[in-house]
Amino acid sequence: MRQSVHWALLIGWAASILVALLLHGQRQLSDFDPDGALLYASTSPQFDSNITSLLKAQNVKAGSVVHIGSESDCYCDALATAHRTQLLSKLKAQQYQFSSINIESVPALQQILSAVPALMVVDEHYQLRYIGPYATGFGCFTGKDLVDTVVAYTQQTPYQGAVVNADAQGCFCS
Repeated sequence: MRQSVHWALLIGWAASILVALLLHGQRQLSDFDPDGALLYASTSPQFDSNITSLLKAQNVKAGSVVHIGSESDCYCDALATAHRTQLLSKLKAQQYQFSSINIESVPALQQILSAVPALMVVDEHYQLRYIGPYATGFGCFTGKDLVDTVVAYTQQTPYQGAVVNADAQGCFCS
């Protein structure tokens, strides 16, 4: 009898820890585009050219991987570093370079991107290839890593326009 009580307590303790972890994990997941601002903006026929104009105004060169971060401390920003490094190493042969923009310094980007870290990729012809998150899932490291997918987007011919990934959940800061 005493041994069954110990087992019941152990199982109860383990179940309560599991429930606490799941609840905490759900709080860590947030939507990349919760208000649909990016999705709505992307329906404009001039979306790609508007974004590339914003990037040119920030002195972003053609063939760039552009990290959109924040001036404030964002834990999720640190998690994107590994994805950024992987992406740059895979695009190194194609001469891609890295650029970084603080969202606070570009009000027009703040209007369409409500979460960071965000990623934009412009090819050597200054065509916007991708805009969205680096990864999805809990902490952006247990979900889907988008590095290989983004690399594939940079190599698609003919150019069909930017891939806008607005429907994602992961570790993002507002």
